[in-house]
Amino acid sequence: GCIQYVQKAHSMTTETEPTISIETAKSEPITVGAAFEQYFRDEKELSPEDKPDAFPEIQRFVSWIGEDQLVNDVIASEVARFSETYRSNASETKQKLAQHVKAFLNYFKKQGFTEDSLASHIRVRPRAKTNQRATAARRRQTEVQITQQGYDGMQDELKRLRTETVRLAEEITRAAASGDVRENAPLEAARESQGMVQARIRRIESILGTAQIIDESERRASEEVQIGSFVTLVKKGEENGSNSTKEYQIVSANEADPLNQKISDISPVGKAVLGKKVDDVAKVTTPNGRLEYVVERIF
Repeated sequence: GCIQYVQKAHSMTTETEPTISIETAKSEPITVGAAFEQYFRDEKELSPEDKPDAFPEIQRFVSWIGEDQLVNDVIASEVARFSETYRSNASETKQKLAQHVKAFLNYFKKQGFTEDSLASHIRVRPRAKTNQRATAARRRQTEVQITQQGYDGMQDELKRLRTETVRLAEEITRAAASGDVRENAPLEAARESQGMVQARIRRIESILGTAQIIDESERRASEEVQIGSFVTLVKKGEENGSNSTKEYQIVSANEADPLNQKISDISPVGKAVLGKKVDDVAKVTTPNGRLEYVVERIF
């Protein structure tokens, strides 16, 4: 299983064990999991720059086929069924992920693991151009307004997380090689971390895929509170002072950070002030009753 091919890969790095040659790999049966381990370590086939994107997708394919399955027993129909997970009219991102899987399957034939190429059974149909108008309409309905700062921050986080997937994969390899996988706390911890990182990557990719960056010049020209606006609020009926004055930036839910005075447009205060002008009263319903704030400044 997983432990067998990971231990084999681990032993390749020690001085006491011989390195597995290409000739040996060709003459002996190899599992899909072992082929993945070998492919992942071969920088001639997979550059360090491609690893963060390629690793999770190829790992998904390996899990689909079964890591203990012998490569020469993989059947074309099963590869084709995996290809269907990309669905029709795939986005450019999905097409790129599919190419990583195809490259992995081409590696099978290149190394002599299989006689025929299975890569041709990964078929991803590009998004139809005839539906551009309908697609644009759906996109507008699902667009997420986001500040430039928030967009840049998510891009940076995405790069960091993709690098983290590679580090966790190597950590899983070391943990799996160190003992019984059934009672291996470091292995379970690394796998759990990997799952959370991959879930966050998918979430960020989804947000960025529908993000509409707020035009700062238009926002500043508006007299009303919008997403991205900074506002100064004064509690109605109290003198202007540090205890009664609050300053916020209204952002989308994806950017909300209350500790840094960034509140969501769907929070009680954010929802109440959207569309308000200077001197307007915003009525906020809280568990402790209704509060009223006067919009003192929009900037």
